[in-house]
Amino acid sequence: MTTLKTIAITCLTVSGLAMAQGAPATATAAPRTGLYGSVTKGNIAADNTVDDYSRRPTLIGDKQYFAGFTGISGTDMGNAAFSIKAKGLNWFGAVTGPTNADTGSFPDIVRLGMGSGSAWGAGLLLAVNRQTVDAPGGKTSGYFETSGFGAFADFSLGASDVYGLVSWNTGFPPVAVSGNPVVSGPQLLPAPHISTTIDPSGAGSTTEENHHMLSIMAGWKKDATTEGTHSFNVEASYIMAMHTDDAPTPDIDDNMNILSLMPMWGYILRANNEYSVFVGTNTAFIFEKDKVGTLDGSRYLIGVTPNIAFQKQFGHGFEGFSGFSVTGVFFGASDVPATDISNTALFTGFADVSLGLRWVKDNFAVEGSLRDAFLSNGPYLISGTPTAGGLFASAGLSLGF
Repeated sequence: MTTLKTIAITCLTVSGLAMAQGAPATATAAPRTGLYGSVTKGNIAADNTVDDYSRRPTLIGDKQYFAGFTGISGTDMGNAAFSIKAKGLNWFGAVTGPTNADTGSFPDIVRLGMGSGSAWGAGLLLAVNRQTVDAPGGKTSGYFETSGFGAFADFSLGASDVYGLVSWNTGFPPVAVSGNPVVSGPQLLPAPHISTTIDPSGAGSTTEENHHMLSIMAGWKKDATTEGTHSFNVEASYIMAMHTDDAPTPDIDDNMNILSLMPMWGYILRANNEYSVFVGTNTAFIFEKDKVGTLDGSRYLIGVTPNIAFQKQFGHGFEGFSGFSVTGVFFGASDVPATDISNTALFTGFADVSLGLRWVKDNFAVEGSLRDAFLSNGPYLISGTPTAGGLFASAGLSLGF
């Protein structure tokens, strides 16, 4: 789902294939990386990124590229994506590195697939993290979060496409109303979420503890293409999470069911050789039913996030891009825990702004986003505070049209 909060990080991204300098944003030949999508607040009218190509491979067409970029944690170049053409097919893939667990993301996922131009694409999801310890007292095997597997596919409908995935993972949603840091709630089941099997030597009985998630997602998307056109996207998902422990004391059987519907709209307000402006709204309807320990109740969330993004060509291969969003959330919970209590909450005016810079030379591009950590602690070109020893206390980018 669309992340409603920006984590304070510094991002640096390198991607292959160049953008023709001076071309409109919608005609860009260079693939943009995932950080572009995070800076533009997921505005669906803005340019697609390699993350979109990996989820909706009909977008790849004849593109060939390699890209590496940081994840939401910003600690290393934890993500990668590629596409090559061979034997008349697109062979593509992506690796999603570790991310911040509070967002409900699924880290360390490998996505590999093939497709036929802009007609179809399909592949497999794989995440393996298994450890086995064979000691004199017995044998212990464990699958660490988020080991699992799945499949995904995307099919063109001409002016739009349909896509989806099914996956089975080790793990458990980390927060109430999973994936929404605006309403994080209590951590229902503390980490680590490991599925273990203990087989003691001698006469002891085998015990198992499992954390499993079944995820199903389906979506439809129509991209905006030129100035004055609209983009529409609807995604629906279902997550069933289970935690079981067959040890005699206690015998645990926790479960969680999450239904999500996320309609989104975008519009290309301006697109020319000098600048582009995108407006849109991301919406989320989430219902969650929990039975975890003493907690037995339901939660729901309605979130609306209007956003605007733009990019400006500076010449000599440089481009600035930025995004702003503001979020309103209505959240409710009942009988949580099982005490016959209900509560509601309304949040408005949750603002989030990001700033990015891109440089292109021939078939090489570099992208970066400036975040709070850089402004406060970075190389003191920009200090982030009036008293620190930087050249600038703050930075901004604006566009008039």
